[in-house]
Parts: sequence; C-alpha cells; structure tokens
Amino acid sequence: MEIVLHEWTEDDAPALGAAIAESIEHLRPWLPWVAGEPIGEAARRAWIREGHAGSDRVYGIWIEGEIAGGCGFHDRVGPGAMEIGYWVHPRFLRRGVATAAVRRLCEIAFADLAIDRLEIHHDRANEASGRVAAAAGFEYVREQPDTKRAPADSGIEWVWQRRRGA
Repeated sequence: MEIVLHEWTEDDAPALGAAIAESIEHLRPWLPWVAGEPIGEAARRAWIREGHAGSDRVYGIWIEGEIAGGCGFHDRVGPGAMEIGYWVHPRFLRRGVATAAVRRLCEIAFADLAIDRLEIHHDRANEASGRVAAAAGFEYVREQPDTKRAPADSGIEWVWQRRRGA
C-alpha cells in the first residue's frame, strides 16, 4: 500500500467533505474541529485557501486515488519546530496509514533546515495517537494539563518529540 500526500487544493473540497462526513463519528471524540461539521463546499474551499495563506500546511492522505485521511503541520510550538496532526478515514484504520503519513511529514519537515524539532500532541486517552507517535520514531517527553476541547478528552495532553537526525 503506497500513500501519497499532497497539499489540499480547492478541487479536493467535495471529496474532502465526503471523507469527513463518512468519518465524523470516528473523529468526533478526539478532534474539536469536527463539532463545526458539516460545512458547505464554499466554506471548505475557503478553508483550503486560507490554509495556503497561513503558516500551517495541510495535506490529504491518498491511497489509490481515494482520500484516506488528512495530516499536516501546525505552527504553534515555537521557533524551529512544528506540530504534526493527522486523522484517518475509518475504512483505512489499523493499516499503518497514519504512521506512514507521519514518517513522510518528518521527511518533508526536515528537508527545511529551519525545522529542528517536530511534536505530536494528543489527549492521554487517545491511545491510538500515542501508538502512531511511537511507531513513527517520536519520543514521549511529558504530559501536561490541557483544556478539554473534544468529547473524549481527559484534560491531560501527552507530548511527543522527534528531533532532526533521530
């Protein structure tokens, strides 16, 4: 199984909307943005445009021409670092998709010499995200209190890091 990452384009908006709609119940416990779904195609196109204008970089995860999820970089963990986020469509769970996507994101990020550190943050209760982080070569570094933003959140965030060359 080969995954392909590409930055979302406005032309992806209908398929992305469908993939999110099919994934809502799987994503709702962990991702606060799901509470705002569904959004219309015009709003999704605007989100994609705004994403290209900001410092975040968001990608579709594709397998054989089908959206298998989304992932990307978020500029919210300080200079020289990016936070990685990801989600996988339920049809592609437990097949290594998230781990492969995170490994590819590491390659992309570390090609930029300004990036020395990547982080993954997830709620302690989201054990699947911890397994992805560990499998992708991240080291668990700490837990910290966090605001409960999604229904299944415990209010404790786990932080994982991977440094250039690790």
